[in-house]
Amino acid sequence: MESLRRDLEKLYDEFRQPLFTCAMAVTKCRDLAEDAMHEAFCRLLRPKLVPRNLKGYVFRCVRNAALDLVRQNSRSIKVEADYIFNSSNDPRKMAETREFQQRVAEGLLMLCEDERETIVQHLHAELTFREIAEMRDCPIGTVTSWYRRGLARLRKIVEE
Repeated sequence: MESLRRDLEKLYDEFRQPLFTCAMAVTKCRDLAEDAMHEAFCRLLRPKLVPRNLKGYVFRCVRNAALDLVRQNSRSIKVEADYIFNSSNDPRKMAETREFQQRVAEGLLMLCEDERETIVQHLHAELTFREIAEMRDCPIGTVTSWYRRGLARLRKIVEE
């Protein structure tokens, strides 16, 4: 148990922002994304078994917690336009890229859930397609299709 706790702490320290970004892709709300992360890690501290791939398992737990919160709060979610971008950047840089980021964030909202989550998980959370496939419990070919199709649609939306 103590070994699992140390591993989870290390994983949290290393992947805090990508985990939060994945939760944001599902919830589109900072507060719910934070709640999802807290809920997932509380669940992880009460394990029934220790998984082989802890990183993938943690991402899956955060995603599942986020999905649960979205289902519970579906009517009260306020979508935040910049839900996908890290707001801790330099203010000057943020001002320069704000319009583009707004178009990308709005474009991501126009994608289907599978495409949006796959793009965020691969680009922002730096998960491999194999890790995403394991986390989502689907074939790797499906994940790559969601990614490729989603990027093509996003590119088209942003260019318009």
